[in-house]
Amino acid sequence: MSISESRWHWLFVLAAAGCGGANAAAPAASPSAPVTALERFLPLKNETVFSYETYIEETNERGLAVMEVSRPRDTLAELRIAGQVKRRYHITPEGIQTSTGGYALKAPLSVGAEWQGDDGKVRVTAMDRSVTVPAGQFSGCLETVEAVQLAATATRKTTTVYCPGVGITVLQIEGQQDGDSVLQRLSLKAFGPRFVPPAQ
Repeated sequence: MSISESRWHWLFVLAAAGCGGANAAAPAASPSAPVTALERFLPLKNETVFSYETYIEETNERGLAVMEVSRPRDTLAELRIAGQVKRRYHITPEGIQTSTGGYALKAPLSVGAEWQGDDGKVRVTAMDRSVTVPAGQFSGCLETVEAVQLAATATRKTTTVYCPGVGITVLQIEGQQDGDSVLQRLSLKAFGPRFVPPAQ
């Protein structure tokens, strides 16, 4: 199986596919407070919209991905693209778990901590990253790396940076296959509450 055929991190797959804005109304439910301490780095607040610049090194292709968070209940978050649910997170004191069984984040968070992600082992590599993206400068960020051996001559490394009170600010995928390199990246461009036009 080639790198391009394998299951890339869900977020980049959606972005590379050229998905557009999320315009559908989200559920009215909104949690009054974070359920876990992990939500400091992945808040997933109801009706928050994120836009990311996308970049594919091989083709020098640049684009934009837009997604919206909805919270049907405190322990469930959904990511919507163009009004359709593309990803679900189950939120418990133990961790923020994806619907496929892996964890995006898992307690306790510390440098060197490891857990099972969607595709491979995730490791915390930093708790104090500073990053500059189109949305601004962020500090005190958490960095994780998920490394996967896809085949004898194919590997993939996904680096994700989660910043306090924001969530994912950078997601970068680096791959190797038969000596060829792949690099694809998301960088946070903007985030904030979903705009609701005033009633006429």
